[in-house]
Amino acid sequence: MNKINNIAELSGYLQSLTTPEFASQVEEAVEKKDKVSLSKICRNAKIPNKYFSTIATTLFTMATPQQKYPEIL
Repeated sequence: MNKINNIAELSGYLQSLTTPEFASQVEEAVEKKDKVSLSKICRNAKIPNKYFSTIATTLFTMATPQQKYPEIL
C-alpha cells in the first residue's frame, strides 16, 4: 500500500510542475537535460528530495523523441 501512496504523491508533484509558475522552467531544463536546474525547480515547488531523481528520470525519458511509424500506417 505504501508504494501506491508514493505513486500518488509522485503524480501530484509531477502535476505541480505543469503549473504556469514552473512549466516553462521545467521545459527549458528538460530540453537542456539540466538536472541541476530541474532540482532547483523541484525545491522551489517544495517537492521532497527523495523524488528529485525519479522526476528527472521520468521527464528526461519522456522528452526523448519517440519512434515514428511510417506515414502509410
